[in-house]
Amino acid sequence: MAIRTTQALRFRVTRALRAGGADDAKPRWTLPEADYHKFTYQPSIPDKHFNIGHWNYAPITMWLRARRPTMEKVLGDVWTTLTCTWKATTTPVMATVDANLPGFGYKVLGVVGALLGYNLFVMYVTNRTEAFMFLEKLRLYALGDELVHHGFFKSDAEEVEGRIENVANTTGRLNSLWDTALDEATKAKSFEKLCEYIEVEESAIPALPKPITWRFSMMPYGRDDPDSQTFGFPDVDSPRGSVTPLLDAGSTGEYIDRVDNKPNPIRKGRHMYAAAYLPPTK
Repeated sequence: MAIRTTQALRFRVTRALRAGGADDAKPRWTLPEADYHKFTYQPSIPDKHFNIGHWNYAPITMWLRARRPTMEKVLGDVWTTLTCTWKATTTPVMATVDANLPGFGYKVLGVVGALLGYNLFVMYVTNRTEAFMFLEKLRLYALGDELVHHGFFKSDAEEVEGRIENVANTTGRLNSLWDTALDEATKAKSFEKLCEYIEVEESAIPALPKPITWRFSMMPYGRDDPDSQTFGFPDVDSPRGSVTPLLDAGSTGEYIDRVDNKPNPIRKGRHMYAAAYLPPTK
């Protein structure tokens, strides 16, 4: 250990320092209009552009600035309320956990037990609701199948084709019945024999077809269908189909009219030309 015998110098000569930049060093309360960026430590704008309207501002900008203190107060109070509620709720729980599950190992066992209990609870509920859900699915399937058999989902062409087929079948059946009755009555030379074939029981009379059948295809459908329009709107409010929100190649398409939003040849590689992949329409 060396003993220092000399005292430290109390005064020493330093190099001369210059005061620096004339006007730049003067403190000020506001930002000057010229070279205002020299007086800020971050990107900023002049005070007159911040506190009053500007030609390049959206109208809501000044509205938000005027209400910023209120919004900050509301958000701050909401955050404080949530944190205080969380602490008031979790503090007794954590105290109970620390008292009953001391140490890290017991806490791990407690978490595993909680997960196991949750799985048992879900299994208990699922086992008792699965049968009900299955019956509900069968009921919905039965209803849909009944609508199919009643022709609710027939198209206009299928409806016309079915009516023509029913007329042809009924006409053929009646003509065959008349030919058989006339042949038998002629052989027997008896008018009563003809009447036996022509006599119709009430239970054998088929119901007359309804002039109008209510079907799914009769509902107003499509953007250009006049029956699907309630209130009109000006064309200026209608979005342009060529402008997409995500700037994707192609257009937004038209789901109602089944118009694909991707033209050929990129239709098969739509996932390469879309910011958000959408499945193709029907």
